[in-house]
Amino acid sequence: MRELREKLHSQSGASILLALLFLLVCMMTAASVLTAASSNAGKIQSNYEEQQRYLALSSALRLVASQLEQAEYRGRYTVDKWTEIETLIGEDGQPLKDENGNDIKEEKPYYKIVQRKGLFTCGQLARLKMNADGSVYLDGNENPVEEGETVLTFRKEMDGLFARSFSGTGYDSLAEIDGEAVAELPTNPPDLSEVDHTTRVLTVTVEGDGEIGKRFGSVKVTVDMDQSRRIRLKAELEAGSAGTLRTYTMEAELAPKGNMPAIEYPEENRLPKDGREGNFKDDNLPPEDPKPAMETTKTAVGWKLDWISREVKEEKKGAGG
Repeated sequence: MRELREKLHSQSGASILLALLFLLVCMMTAASVLTAASSNAGKIQSNYEEQQRYLALSSALRLVASQLEQAEYRGRYTVDKWTEIETLIGEDGQPLKDENGNDIKEEKPYYKIVQRKGLFTCGQLARLKMNADGSVYLDGNENPVEEGETVLTFRKEMDGLFARSFSGTGYDSLAEIDGEAVAELPTNPPDLSEVDHTTRVLTVTVEGDGEIGKRFGSVKVTVDMDQSRRIRLKAELEAGSAGTLRTYTMEAELAPKGNMPAIEYPEENRLPKDGREGNFKDDNLPPEDPKPAMETTKTAVGWKLDWISREVKEEKKGAGG
């Protein structure tokens, strides 16, 4: 050790070279430590931002999915029942006669079923509620209303599926009465170019974490349904600055629970008919209350969360997004 000190204090060229070499080793070691620390700091920051993106996207998806898990659809239709007095016709096409030569008549009961706009509720996103009698009213408004829309509704699409039950004599669907009252659904998986399809778009601001909102702003959630009644959610989040803007996405899907509602009619002693005609019972007059009775299906369709992706995908990048 004494020899090393002597050499360090020596004025010879070899001692100075040794000192410089020692200093170089110390500098390289310090540079390696600083590089590793900087690299770890960058990774920590990157992981932190990735976690923030994941929390923002997953929170938005779960928020919308939680409301859709409360969603419910019920079909509606009117049932018109009446009795007509008809003359019996024989095989020769002529009216049958009794022993006095009078036409033989009999009473025949008929019914006609017409689809009406269904009911679709959707948790807190729904502005409409259903009374016990099937009528609908706005929150805070006790005056029943017949029709309206929810914040997030698939009423037209579900009515389009329910319309398939209304076919044949004595059945009229909304598609036949008012084609604009129903909507088509794309195939499974959805091909959005296949039909005139409306994608629902919600803007969600995740509360409870000001840093996420400050860095990323709001999350856009698109909602689609296909013919299998599966609902697909896609959350999109833009982050970055001009020229380096990126869009990150996560997806989820809800599966239907319960079968499509069915028409819970007819009575076995009645026949379907397209409309009233001919003579009626009770002095040839229609019933005193000719208004058809409104029916609501007992079976309801609901949805439950099937899966939600665990990774954040980078959808696109470039100048201006």
